[in-house]
Amino acid sequence: MIKVLIVDDEPKLRQGLQTLIPWESLGFTVAATAANGAEALTVVEDTAPDLALVDIRMPVMDGLQLIERLTSAGHSMQFIILSGYADFEYAKQAIQFGVAGYLLKPVNTSELTAGLMRVRERIEENRSKLDHRRLEAAEREWALNRLLDPRKSAEDPAALKRLALEAELSWNRYEVVVIQPQVPEAERSDAPSRLSVALKPVVEGRGRGIVAVRPPYAIVLLREPLRGRQQREELYREIRNAAGDVRFVAATGGAVSGPEEVGASYSGAQEAIKRAFFSEKERLLEPNSPPYFPPNSPLDSSPDSPRLPEDNAQEAMEELVFRLHYSLDVGNRSMILPLLNEAAALFLKQGQDEKGIKESFFILTNAVIHKLTAGSRQGLKNTEAASRFLNGIYHQAHLHDLLEEIHRFLLSLAEDSGPGGKEQDLKKMIDFIHRHYADNLRLETLAGLLNYSSAYLGQLFKNKTGEYFNTYLDRVRIRKAKELLSKGMKVYEAAERVGYTNVNYFYSKFKKYEGRSPSDYKNP
Repeated sequence: MIKVLIVDDEPKLRQGLQTLIPWESLGFTVAATAANGAEALTVVEDTAPDLALVDIRMPVMDGLQLIERLTSAGHSMQFIILSGYADFEYAKQAIQFGVAGYLLKPVNTSELTAGLMRVRERIEENRSKLDHRRLEAAEREWALNRLLDPRKSAEDPAALKRLALEAELSWNRYEVVVIQPQVPEAERSDAPSRLSVALKPVVEGRGRGIVAVRPPYAIVLLREPLRGRQQREELYREIRNAAGDVRFVAATGGAVSGPEEVGASYSGAQEAIKRAFFSEKERLLEPNSPPYFPPNSPLDSSPDSPRLPEDNAQEAMEELVFRLHYSLDVGNRSMILPLLNEAAALFLKQGQDEKGIKESFFILTNAVIHKLTAGSRQGLKNTEAASRFLNGIYHQAHLHDLLEEIHRFLLSLAEDSGPGGKEQDLKKMIDFIHRHYADNLRLETLAGLLNYSSAYLGQLFKNKTGEYFNTYLDRVRIRKAKELLSKGMKVYEAAERVGYTNVNYFYSKFKKYEGRSPSDYKNP
């Protein structure tokens, strides 16, 4: 049945048209009525009619305004205009909108019936053409999915050429573009189809190629390769406009010369998509693109000269945790981002993939958070926010987004650094030693974090405390060990608790500063 909408501000006319015309016997059904153009706009969205009988003169929004709004919005329905004699010339303006006809009031049922028959033929013809186009499109999408399969290319290239010819895909050149919507899991099954529909007018409507869906991707097969950066940027903008608010990554597999090579272009685009985490944002990715680092970024240079031990991943991680913890603990905000960049450079140099890097940053930041919570004079204020942050690490689409988010969160944990200067730095350093004496503290590391040379900081420290750094640290550790031993702790346990992994070394240090062994102290 062909659905009809009657739009007229006269209730009697609306009712009369519904009862006087044998709609069903003519192949029509009255789906809805409306009293003016504004009301009709809402009805159209709900009922999707095929034909509208529209009065010219109506309050709020007249018939011509309604037709103009609907045609400009892309609705493909047919229109028959109803007008009074005085509006006959005015009604002719509707010809530019492609109306199927117009009738004078009072409506002659025979004339309207004849007009409806003509409209029905037009609608049925359009439906037939649309069904044919849809069938052709389905066949071409099926053919494209065959071409995209690299295994088919290897099996029988000649068969793929015949398939492309039959599906009207036999072109001189090809280029595959893959778009992956980045949406929540619940939307992943529908997102590629929605994007595909939005892209069809841009691609197929302009004769540039065809669009298909191959979950989790929307696929564009171009018949003319993209030439140069400008064309790639233009296509990316068109994809972004079609995607609306949906985030996505898009990649080209490069131009190929035959249908049997389309699968290779598709594979290249897939590989580029997999490397999107390491690539530049907001651009069409390309095969074999190296990882992107902004100019003058620490990431751009640090991979060639890492400051962390590469041969021992555990040692490198502990070193990173220590540096970040110390910088946050003393309020040295300027060191956080360089340390995160250094960590990323090390993980890249170790050959970690996206999953590995996210896991490494999860371990790193989780350890820093726990150390801050355990050693801070004020506990972690918002454990829920920390949980959200840690979980969010796995949802970051780009390495640079991940680093920015970690940087932002860690800065929110940093204590205010207070007034600067050497005196303040030394106070922070001494305070840190008394709270973290059991850690693997080294003057060289602390100097780097405070932006001093180790020799200069060592001299400042001696001037302030009267002792060298290592001597001061040993005295703090031995003093704490004495407390533990007096409470009955075993010697090896006390040694480990205060930061000595070698018991014999602990014995020698204890005897040096106390004049007797820890065993003697434990059992006076």
